[in-house]
Amino acid sequence: MLESSQLHLEMNKPKHQQHNILSAYGKVTAESLKIRSGLSTENDYIGLLSKDDTVHIYGKVDNWYIIKTENNLVGAVFADYIEGFSETTETIQTSANVETAGNISNTQLSQDEQIFFNLINNKRIENNLPELQIDENLLNIARLKAQDIIQNKYFSHNSPTYGTIFEMLHKHNISYSKASENIARNLNADGAIESLMNSESHKKNILSQDFNYTGIAVVNSTDWGKVFVEIFVAK
Repeated sequence: MLESSQLHLEMNKPKHQQHNILSAYGKVTAESLKIRSGLSTENDYIGLLSKDDTVHIYGKVDNWYIIKTENNLVGAVFADYIEGFSETTETIQTSANVETAGNISNTQLSQDEQIFFNLINNKRIENNLPELQIDENLLNIARLKAQDIIQNKYFSHNSPTYGTIFEMLHKHNISYSKASENIARNLNADGAIESLMNSESHKKNILSQDFNYTGIAVVNSTDWGKVFVEIFVAK
């Protein structure tokens, strides 16, 4: 089933902190290292790494790396015990006939994420609205949420691991005056956008004049094709 869902709230939150988006690989330096389901030692550990294991580093939040193991397990590990050794420099090239947002410094989107992001901003351009800008914090959180949906096999705004998106924003000290979330599962970005735009509540998020920052995640799913998460924030 191809579905979409939307969540919205307005609230003030603490001061925004800068985090980093990485596209790198790292090697475990500790004898053993627990992979946790969230960015805290209070979260359950879902796997164990051994010394010299290699991981793909997707991002860094505070002193935690968001990583993916060689057997496709995604989680968080303490950054002090990972030594980065190879940073990728690949950039995504987009078609000349696709309108895109401005350059996003120090931010690496996957090809699927770039396509989805372009489609969102194209809808805004068509409606004479300013393009959304990628926020590195929100990108990290959207990716965590998308992976959580796949790993825990649910489709809801209330994660059994992280709670609501507002709890995630609060936990990572992200300030906002208004926030909302769209989630969808579809075979591709075009199908996801069509589904979202056919829903008034989702369309309202995409075309809101209030939102100016976003975080996007697109993750492959054996059950649903792809899972799409977009966080909208007004600052």
